[in-house]
Amino acid sequence: MGERRLYVIAKVFDQQGCIAYCCKTANEARCLPGTLEALRAENVQIVILDDPEIYAEYEPYLYIEDLKEFISRVGELGAVA
Repeated sequence: MGERRLYVIAKVFDQQGCIAYCCKTANEARCLPGTLEALRAENVQIVILDDPEIYAEYEPYLYIEDLKEFISRVGELGAVA
């Protein structure tokens, strides 16, 4: 019985696709959205999902493995419209 995986995704409203990060721990999943809220552009949505593949409205997913890179990419989302 493994711990369920949680993903944080960031998406620009009214654009197709998103970037996604698979959290390493439950604590990371709790803390990361608050950090991203401070960095995100007004038109960027931050969502926590337990199974991204069932949410077609966010496809295609670009999975980013490195947390620092994910945070940096979220900060860049929506900056160029």
